[in-house]
Amino acid sequence: MAKKRRRKRLTAKQRNRRRALFSILFIGIITLGVHLIKSNLVTIKDIRVQGNKKVSREEILKTSKLDLGGKLYKQDNQAIEAKIERIPYIKDAQVKKSIRGILSIQVEERSPVAQLNFRDHYVNVDQDLRILEKTMQFQPDYIKINGLTIKNLQMGSYLFLNDKQKDLRKMVTGILQSDLKDKIQAIDIKAQGLDLLTKDDIQVVFDSTKDSEYKCKQLLVVLEKIQSMDKNISMILMDKGKDPVAVTESNKAQAREDSNNMTSSKGSQGKEKEKDSQE
Repeated sequence: MAKKRRRKRLTAKQRNRRRALFSILFIGIITLGVHLIKSNLVTIKDIRVQGNKKVSREEILKTSKLDLGGKLYKQDNQAIEAKIERIPYIKDAQVKKSIRGILSIQVEERSPVAQLNFRDHYVNVDQDLRILEKTMQFQPDYIKINGLTIKNLQMGSYLFLNDKQKDLRKMVTGILQSDLKDKIQAIDIKAQGLDLLTKDDIQVVFDSTKDSEYKCKQLLVVLEKIQSMDKNISMILMDKGKDPVAVTESNKAQAREDSNNMTSSKGSQGKEKEKDSQE
């Protein structure tokens, strides 16, 4: 019995030694791998780009300044992603590395939804109002943005970044990012507020860009109701009262005149208040 117990004790010791040796070997392999990485022995053997359709692989690699043979783990993922996202059509970029020497770039591209005139050509923008490209090609399916005066046009920049235009920006992006974009053919920017032209040729008048989210939801409901009405609606006044006012073709001229008079009156009152406060 004593011999059997001794053998069991020896076997347990051997198992413990094996476990210890295995742990030491495993830690050694990990340490060696980390050392190889830190020693920059892993080079870029392949660069894989996925998700790009509009932007070429060559443009992405040129912008990111990546080359085969470079030190893989010396590259800063966030810095590479930031460079790629400067390309106007790139919305998001994700960079991953493999110890096999593979650097993967996954991109998400932007899609143009609106177009505006600039001098002798057109400019395409996406739903975030990012300027994507200049083009000579007119796109009839894109929403037209009219009434803008642009001095300097820079690809990759955004429209309406001025602090005074934040309400206007919120409203226009809200339209382009919602179901309204499928019902609108043009957006006309005015000194105060904006007008929309629906695909059914209904003019929608906003005298103010305040509370834009609520107003746009109201407009969607009104447009759906109009489809079921047997009336020739040609105008919708969004700021005439508490609720939107639908106007028929026969009353359009008078309604427009009343709206303009109301806007002028508000503008005059604002100027008088400003003058009084200065005095």
